[in-house]
Amino acid sequence: MRPCVEVAPGVLVMTSRREATTSTLVLSGDRALVVDPAWDDDELTGVAAVVESSGAMCTAGVATHEHYDHVLWHPALPDVPRWSTPWSCDRLSRYRDEVLAPLHGDLSPDLIDIAGRLIPYPGAPRPAADVPLIPYPRNTRLPAPVPLPWGGREIVVHEHDAHVRGHVALEIPDAGVLIAGDMFSDVEIPLPDLDDPDLSAYVVGLDRLADVVRRSRILIPGHGTPTDDPMSRLDADRRYLDALLTGAQVSDTRITSPFLAQMHEENVKRARAKQA
Repeated sequence: MRPCVEVAPGVLVMTSRREATTSTLVLSGDRALVVDPAWDDDELTGVAAVVESSGAMCTAGVATHEHYDHVLWHPALPDVPRWSTPWSCDRLSRYRDEVLAPLHGDLSPDLIDIAGRLIPYPGAPRPAADVPLIPYPRNTRLPAPVPLPWGGREIVVHEHDAHVRGHVALEIPDAGVLIAGDMFSDVEIPLPDLDDPDLSAYVVGLDRLADVVRRSRILIPGHGTPTDDPMSRLDADRRYLDALLTGAQVSDTRITSPFLAQMHEENVKRARAKQA
C-alpha cells in the first residue's frame, strides 16, 4: 500500500500494489466510511491502521460492486454494515464461492471468510429483481440518485450497470469528489459487464454519470490514479467508445497488457454486434 493521500478535505485514498486498486476513506467528524478496501493482507491491515490513526470510528463500509477485489474487509475494522446494491448482495449470496475464487492464493483464509459479507444499503431504490437482464434495453431508466444514510456528511449514491450490473458511484458534494468504482480509469479501458453483448449497458451507465463527472473536482477510480481533471477521464472513455461504435481506428494508450488487449478485442466484437 502506497502512502495515504488526502485528495480532498476528509477524503483519503490508498493505492494497492495490485492493479493500482484504490481504497477510500471518507471522514465526517467522528465517523469514517470505508469504500472498497483492498487488496493484500498487509494492505488491508494498513487500511485499518489509517482508520485508527484518523481518530474516527468506522461506522460502515461500501462495496461499489460485486467483484472480488471490491468486497474485501479486515478483522481490525469494526463489524459494521458493509453496504452495496441489492443486485450485488444477491450475487454474493447466490454465487459467493464462484465470485471469491480468484482470491485463493492471494489472501489468507480468514480474510476470504469475511469477504463479501454485504447487505443492501438502506433506501436502495432498485431491488435485484428489477435490474434488466440481457439483452439490456437501450431505453433503460436507471434508479434516481439517493443519499447514503450513514450519519455523516452528504454522500449521494448513483447506481448504474456499466462495468457490471448493480454498480454504484459515490458523490461527495461538499468536496466535489466522485468515487467512481471501476469506471474512468487512467490505466484501464472501459470494461463492460461480461454479459453485456453490445455495449448498451455501458453507454447507458456512462451517460448517467456524465453530469456527475462534469460537476466533480476530484475523481477517484477503482484502479488507477485520482485526478483533479475528471473531464479528461470522461473524454478518454467517450473517445474510446465512439471509435468502437463508429468502426474507426482505436488508439488508446491504456491498452498496455495482453489482458487489456484481449478485453479490447471483446469490446470490438460488442461494438460490431451493436451495429448489426
